[in-house]
Amino acid sequence: MHKTKHKNLINRVLIFNLFIFCLAYSNCYSQKKESKKNIDSTTYYTKTSKTAIRERSLFPEKSYDRLTKCYSYFSKKKDLDKTLLCLVNLSDIQKELGKLSLSFEHLWQAQYLVKETDNYSYKAIINRKLSYLYDNFNKDKESLFHLQQALNYSKKITSKNNQDSHQLNANYLNLAARERQSGNYDEALKYIDSCIFTDKMIKNTSYSLLAAQVERGFLLMKLEKTTEAAQLLNQVKKKSLENNSKFKTRIYYSLGELKTNTKEYDSAIYYFENSLKNIKTSNANKSMSPYILNKLSNLYYLKNKPKKAYKLIIAENRIKDSLSEIKNRVYNELFEIKNTYLESIRKKDSLLEQKNNIIEKNEQTQFWLKIIIFLVILLAVGMILMSRMRLKLKKTLLDKTETELQSKIQKERSKAKIELKSKELTAYALQLIDKDSAIDELLKVLKEKSPSSYKSLNNKYKKGAEDLWDEFNLRFTEVNSDFYNRLKEKHPNCTPTEQKHLALIKLKFSTKEMARILNIEPHSVHISRSRIRKKIGLERADSLEDYVANL
Repeated sequence: MHKTKHKNLINRVLIFNLFIFCLAYSNCYSQKKESKKNIDSTTYYTKTSKTAIRERSLFPEKSYDRLTKCYSYFSKKKDLDKTLLCLVNLSDIQKELGKLSLSFEHLWQAQYLVKETDNYSYKAIINRKLSYLYDNFNKDKESLFHLQQALNYSKKITSKNNQDSHQLNANYLNLAARERQSGNYDEALKYIDSCIFTDKMIKNTSYSLLAAQVERGFLLMKLEKTTEAAQLLNQVKKKSLENNSKFKTRIYYSLGELKTNTKEYDSAIYYFENSLKNIKTSNANKSMSPYILNKLSNLYYLKNKPKKAYKLIIAENRIKDSLSEIKNRVYNELFEIKNTYLESIRKKDSLLEQKNNIIEKNEQTQFWLKIIIFLVILLAVGMILMSRMRLKLKKTLLDKTETELQSKIQKERSKAKIELKSKELTAYALQLIDKDSAIDELLKVLKEKSPSSYKSLNNKYKKGAEDLWDEFNLRFTEVNSDFYNRLKEKHPNCTPTEQKHLALIKLKFSTKEMARILNIEPHSVHISRSRIRKKIGLERADSLEDYVANL
């Protein structure tokens, strides 16, 4: 019994532990999944890049690694703005670490990416930073070129957006620094005044205003306006201490110079030493160290402390030698990298050109293919239309031929019918003539034997002859329906008697037959024919019968 209870307890513990393990595994898996999701998200890399930029002065190496990963991610995502942000900050980190060749490399890469865009903001930033780097190698021509480019882009930004003067003022500050280094203090002061004026016009309180005031205080000191310079530098120092500004090194250095000019050596030493301390703590402005050490050495020498002055000179020379060695090494690396970079750009441009040529050829091929297809379709449509037109024309011609044939057959039938009727009419007329001749002979016999009966029968005969003509004329009109119309149209001056004569001529009756039908003498028929010829206008050689037949 005791053993059974013990076994049950062990089983419960095992089940509970298994449940806890499954819960923990599930939680761990979900966290890993969430972590993987975060690592792959744009939000994650955006936050990481912001943190790296914020902490770059404290943890430069760590920030550099983070930004490198962010750059790779944004590059794959083709997010140009964030890619450029990463490259610019990678360059700044390398510059602060004294690795100027790598700083150059990042900036050149950024410049290549931004070259074909309208992103004036990054164009201004990249050119200004390149100007600064070239300035470190005393490449005045290249430095000034990039600075002028940066200034032009900054002016474009300010003209588009009056509230964005940061880039423009940053370039004014760089130009002022160049003029100061060349000893042109008045010209430098003009650039600084332009910077301050721009900030005041748009009510900007950016870091450029503080930097401009520091530079202005230094320039006023160089122009021997000590009181004004001291007042301005002290105001700036107060603001710098309140805001923990990165300009402390520059402010302390300027105040040290000011105190040296007013022969307040202890105050000058204090400010120069603070400037050196700030360089060590901020890990920035290392290039100023030799100048500050030189100033301190001179001050200690004036205070009769030659040992300390000597130590500072040795430290100064050591730093100068170190910087010179670094600069020479970096200079050689720089141009090796530049040559590699230019070669890579040439390769990229060559590949891009090849791709463009292939695309152009493909486009041309597609263009000509489209034209060929279009022409083939056009030709096919044309052939179809031509075929349809031919069929239509053929059908029309067949219809026309058929119509003409039917018309011809109809005409031939009509002609045959007319000819038949004409023959019938002629036969009828000849029968009339024969009857008329027989009646004339009978009338002659009657005249001799019974003159009294002759007169009444003769009158009846004449009236019957007129009726016979009317019946003949009616039949003639049925056979030749358009004859009288055409005759009247061509020769409207013909009399009805002349029309009768012409109708008989058309039927090809002789003079005697015409005289018989018309009950006139043959001589009268000849006279009528002569009169008709004159009216119609026939020449002597022309045939009246032919003319009337064609009428």
